[in-house]
Amino acid sequence: MGAKGWVAAAVVAALAAGVLVMPLAVAVAGGSRAAAAPVAGIPPRVLAAYRAVDGWCPGLRWQLVAGVGAVESGHGTSGGAVADPANGEVAPEILGIPLDGRAGTRALPIGTWLGWFGLSGPWQQAVGPMQFLPGTFSAWAVDADGDGVADPNDIDDAAATAANYLCGGRAGAVVDEAAALRRYNDSADYVARVLAAAHAIAGASGPMLCPVAGPTTFTDTWGAPRSGGRRHQGVDMFAAEGTPVVAPVAGVVELRADSLGGLAFHLWGDDGTYYYGAHLSAYEGTPGHVEAGTVVGYVGNTGDATGGPAHLHFEIHHGRRRGDPPAPVDPTPAAAAACRSHPTTPGGPTPAAASTTEVP
Repeated sequence: MGAKGWVAAAVVAALAAGVLVMPLAVAVAGGSRAAAAPVAGIPPRVLAAYRAVDGWCPGLRWQLVAGVGAVESGHGTSGGAVADPANGEVAPEILGIPLDGRAGTRALPIGTWLGWFGLSGPWQQAVGPMQFLPGTFSAWAVDADGDGVADPNDIDDAAATAANYLCGGRAGAVVDEAAALRRYNDSADYVARVLAAAHAIAGASGPMLCPVAGPTTFTDTWGAPRSGGRRHQGVDMFAAEGTPVVAPVAGVVELRADSLGGLAFHLWGDDGTYYYGAHLSAYEGTPGHVEAGTVVGYVGNTGDATGGPAHLHFEIHHGRRRGDPPAPVDPTPAAAAACRSHPTTPGGPTPAAASTTEVP
């Protein structure tokens, strides 16, 4: 049976068996080795496939997909594999360990998947640079390069299918990166390693600038309780009132005020990410396209921060476009990396003294 003939049966099999993706240990033709440690160096052909799925759904950044690829197969390089520059086919094929019930795995007989992209049985194996099991890949498959076959060994198809799976479909959204990754593998260690890889890749692919252009202190208060049963969805960056606030990346900036955020900037980044900063004391410049580092305002305590310590409430929404619902991610790691010349400290105002603002 040809590769496309498996798709209809795959959906039923995936739903019935609850098949997930197998990570980490991989066996490659001619030997075995563990997936390479997450690193920021990505082969150009693989990088192109990752970038192509940026914003596949609201909240999905390409670096998260790249983080999966780093942990699963060292960006398609496990066992000396290489992505063909022309068609994206990764060879030699990267195959996961046989799922025979040993080494903590669930026993999954090959069954009707015998011969699927070279699987020889008697047990199922994960396939390709993103390490999909047959049922999962076929249930979420995307033929990204339009060659008529959704191929788990093709980095274009594999990356797009991974994006589709993380999103829960093109109409879905990633509102919590850790929760999305648990769809891929329900392991806290796995989630932590993928997120660490994604953050490292984000830094290597063109880090944003620190939005506070001066000494600033902040702690990770992501998810901290806020009034009305809400949770904090940003980072509060404390600084002297009047400290310049700059565009962290190039993009189109809008300057709008409301009762919660006070004077705020909304930046639709050229990188496909939306940035929000609130409680400014004053604006600088005019709305429109700005370069990274352009001063857009000054640190203050307007809005619901009135009377409290001056700070910038800062949010990051990867892949959010105009009209999309909010999809914030914890901005603290990115802010810490961007503001490394202004180290975070455990001192300063407590989370209770910070604002309750969330992006509209």
